[in-house]
Formats: sequence, C-alpha cells, structure tokens
Amino acid sequence: MKKLIIMFLLALVILGAGCTENNNDEPEISDDAVITHLTYGAFTLPEMAVQELIVNSTAVNLSYYNYDNELTARYIKPIDRQTRNNLIELFRDNDFTGMDDLYEPQEGQPIVADTGTLEITVVQEGMNKTVKVDPYFDDYMPAGLREINDALVDLRGYALSISEDEAKAIAEEWVMSAPTYSFDGSGLVLVDYQSGVNYPEEHVLTYNFTSSHGGYGNRTDQMVTQVITNHTIEVILYNSNVVSAIIDGVWDEREQVMLEYFRMESGRVNCTEAPWQLWYAEGNINFIKEPTEEELAIAYFGAVHGIEISDFIAEGPENGMCRYSLTSKAEHVPALEQMGWQRV
Repeated sequence: MKKLIIMFLLALVILGAGCTENNNDEPEISDDAVITHLTYGAFTLPEMAVQELIVNSTAVNLSYYNYDNELTARYIKPIDRQTRNNLIELFRDNDFTGMDDLYEPQEGQPIVADTGTLEITVVQEGMNKTVKVDPYFDDYMPAGLREINDALVDLRGYALSISEDEAKAIAEEWVMSAPTYSFDGSGLVLVDYQSGVNYPEEHVLTYNFTSSHGGYGNRTDQMVTQVITNHTIEVILYNSNVVSAIIDGVWDEREQVMLEYFRMESGRVNCTEAPWQLWYAEGNINFIKEPTEEELAIAYFGAVHGIEISDFIAEGPENGMCRYSLTSKAEHVPALEQMGWQRV
C-alpha cells in the first residue's frame, strides 16, 4: 500500500512538471525566421504611405507602397551573418514571443496623431507572431520592444545607404543632365568627396567643370557672353536623392534661382581704418547722434556702393586689428569679393 502511494505521488509530480513546462514554454525564434517591420497610416508622402522592411537570412528588403498598395520603390542590401545573429538574439533576449499582441496608450499617457501604426512580425515554421503598436510612438512600447524597433529602424537606414561609387554615379548623372552643364558644360571632375557615418549617409561631392558661356541654367533664349567660365558645384545626396546642388556658391541648380543672401567675411583690418570709418572721417555724412559701427557700415555700403547689408558684426580688436562679417544679397557678392570680402 505504501509503495502504491509513493508511486501515485511521483506520478502527480511528473504530471505537474509537464503541465508547468507546457504552460511556460513559448516557441523560440529560429535562426531562419523572417522578420517584418511594417508602418502605415502616418502623415507622409503619398508614395511612402506603406513602408515594409523584410529581413531574411541573407538580405534586408525595404519596399515603399502608395495608398493604392502599388510598389513605388525598393531597396535591397545583403545582411552579414553576425548582424543577422545579433538581431535574432535581440528578439530572444527581449522575449518577443511573450509580448502582448497590441500596445496602445494607457490612461494618463498623451495621445499622438499622424504617426501611423507599427507592426513587427516574426514568421517561421509553426509560428506567426505579430506585435502591433497603435499609434506608433515609443512611449507606448515596453523597453524591450523599443530596443527591437530601434534595431530594425537602423536596418531600414542601411537598406537606403549607397556606396561611394554609387553616390558618384548618381551625382554625375544628375549634374550632366541638369540645365547649366547640359547647355554648355564639359570636363566634369570630382575634387572632393565626404560622407557621414550614420545610415542613411549624407554624401557631399564637389566637382569642377567648364562652361563655354557665362551665366547659369539653360540660356537658350538669353544674350550670353561667349567666354570660357570655370565653375564649382557642390552636390549633396541623401537617401540616393540629390537634395542640394549649388554652383559657385551663388546658383541653386535644383531650383534654378540665384541664392538670395550670403554671409561675407573680411580679412584682418586695422580697427580704426575700416573704409566706413575713413569715409565718416571725411565728413561725407552727418548723423543726429554718434552712430554705432553697424549703423556707419550700413550707411557706407548703401551710399557709396549701392549695396544693402545686414547683420553686421565686428570682432576685435586684437593687437589693433579687427574682423568683420555681414549679410548681403547674391547680386552684390561679386562687388564685395572685389573689395576683398569672402563668402563664409
């Protein structure tokens, strides 16, 4: 009898242990799981209405769709084994499979608008787990989910990144098809390249080229001087797109307009012999009260040179020498440069 009781109790212990294991045993994320980071419903460009990042064992695939669910852009980059392993471990360490299916504002939390909805999904054999955050806002997520989201956002940036050679190819094709170069440009030469360290990087490329006529843009119906003109253009790329293209620091090639205002800087000047001070000392102008140096400089450039300036700043003296800076319209830049001023 005693032996039967012991066997019965042992069976209960084994059965209880089995039930406990089954209740707590969440499926582990496998090495070959496919991970998706999906956002939609945010206030954004129509062609980026739906943004889907898919991470499999070999690549990251970022796709953009419009409101009609039509593909508008796709970017694919390989993923190395270590990065992939780190991502899987991040999901495991933060117990993604044990997270709630939905995270939303709790009582007392602010309600945000126009941020859309986030869905993070893991698909593998025997499991399809989706965690939704609605609205998509960091404060609504537990710390572990925020960490996972941040890692996937970084991979989106990586998918959008381009190499130095790709950046050069994009920039050069853009410059050569733009109005100024395509009108009469030649001899495009890269003179400087810089890029950021974060994804997606900002690429800054500087080129020199030559035009056979003066001026900028398409000058087909304009009176132009037939003179060889050297130009410098600075092109900035972000997300594989040209976001800025400035020629000679004065012409916006994207907008086809002269830049409106420029900051100019003088060299070292004797603090008591600046041109506006000598002009004032000659008695060519009278003020009701003693002018500040800024008032005097504004009056001098306006009366003597017909140049409107603003934001005049004097630095010094240092050993009797000063430096000056001012802001003026693009049309006055050549005249100021002839006087020795330089664009900042």
